[in-house]
Amino acid sequence: MKMSKLKKVIYGVGISLFFLQGFLNSACSDWTEIEAKDYFVPVSEGYKSSLKDYFNSPHKVMFGWFGNWTGTTMSSSLCGLPDSVDFVSLWLCWGNLTIEQRADLKKFQEKGSKAVLCWRAGDIGDNLTPGGNAADVKREFWGIDPNDENTYIEAAKKYALAIVDTCNKYNIDGFDYDIEDYGTLMSSTYPERANAFMRTLREEFNKTGKMLVADIPGNSGWLGFYNLLADDVVQSLDYIVWQTYELGHSGLDNFFTGYGGVASYHPEIFEEVLRKSIVTATFERAKDKYRFTEQQDYHPSYGIEHAGMGAYHIEYDYPGNPDYSTVRAAISAQNPPINN
Repeated sequence: MKMSKLKKVIYGVGISLFFLQGFLNSACSDWTEIEAKDYFVPVSEGYKSSLKDYFNSPHKVMFGWFGNWTGTTMSSSLCGLPDSVDFVSLWLCWGNLTIEQRADLKKFQEKGSKAVLCWRAGDIGDNLTPGGNAADVKREFWGIDPNDENTYIEAAKKYALAIVDTCNKYNIDGFDYDIEDYGTLMSSTYPERANAFMRTLREEFNKTGKMLVADIPGNSGWLGFYNLLADDVVQSLDYIVWQTYELGHSGLDNFFTGYGGVASYHPEIFEEVLRKSIVTATFERAKDKYRFTEQQDYHPSYGIEHAGMGAYHIEYDYPGNPDYSTVRAAISAQNPPINN
């Protein structure tokens, strides 16, 4: 039967992914030495082209929070990850990259993958205030007058611009705002502070094609944070990463569409939200790691597919033969080759 143009594209992507995964399982087995010179194994132009086509194709993404990043060993390097990992959040990295980290990041990006900064920020200036995180130090540095709400708004914007400057300085691909804390930035009384912060990030990132991501704990009790974000801010996000560490298929369905779930907030844009939602498990707790394998074949009963999956401390899956065996299996399971 003659295939339509679109069907041919989809088929081609599926076949490319099939061979891509086969290449990864063989080529990456050579990356066993810990010397930096062995990290960056050259690959053919044809392989690079196939990988680029894969990243540009409709597919479910693989994401991870990458911690303990040094760029000095394979287990602590972004280049040690499977090539088809779409992007990572550099957990607790707020700039000041070492020579090794810069080299590792550059090679990681050359493959087509991306890396964004990530940290928790309840207060304006968290982790980027010279002199420390003491409340009085942050108020003085960012120009906050406790009796003038407008100074909080302007300080939130300045804080966003400082993040943008850091991303530009180190060629980082954007920012993942880990929303787990209330404070002078994320305030239930003054939600415009966080919204002004996020709008500023989006406006500036649009100039350079950088990513804006938010991640929120995957429990209905935490959705108050999500509710504080304005509709336009939610729509401006490239992805929403949910920390659904303990949820299987039924738990995920309940989280998204059950009573008090995600669909209860911003209901007019829920389908758009679901399409950009990434579900995650954690590799930090061995007893919960099995959820990652369970989540790899999750399909929302709502009928709209989510964006993909990820793992907290994805680097903990490095040990093994092949390395990152659990992550590799999940990439293939999420994106099986098309059969006709």
